[in-house]
Amino acid sequence: MDLRILEKELTKIPSRLPILLCAIFATCLIVYPALVASQSYSIQLNNTLQDLRGAEAAGAKPSEMEGLIDRMNSVAALETQLQNTPTEDDARRAQLLQEINSTLASVDGQATQLEMIASQRTYMDHLIAYASAGIGAIAGTVAYYYGVELYRRYRTRLAFRMIIKPK
Repeated sequence: MDLRILEKELTKIPSRLPILLCAIFATCLIVYPALVASQSYSIQLNNTLQDLRGAEAAGAKPSEMEGLIDRMNSVAALETQLQNTPTEDDARRAQLLQEINSTLASVDGQATQLEMIASQRTYMDHLIAYASAGIGAIAGTVAYYYGVELYRRYRTRLAFRMIIKPK
């Protein structure tokens, strides 16, 4: 009798195994998109922050950065909402992740564009500064030359006006 009970138990285990494997597989399918979404969100966040730092380093003005920083603050608020949303509410979490990703993508694009504009503006400012320094040096040289010429003419006139008195 003990053998029959053992045989029944052994036949029950394999029949439960496919159900258990299906449950584990379904759980992995549910959890994996959330992990991928959070990883892509963090990668997108890092790229956006790097582009914002690049725009600031390229010489973007604070007034230009203000709008982008406000939008990044809204991303932080959305992230707080995402963290406070229960894990059972998948639709709301997906919507918040979509909003965060779309906001980050638009801020990233604008930061890249702002970086290029600020870089060009900084380049032009440097070019104008160096060119005006060269023009100033040439103007200074010309002014010095004409100043020396005027002084020589003045000294020459004084020499010709001298009266020589015999002793």
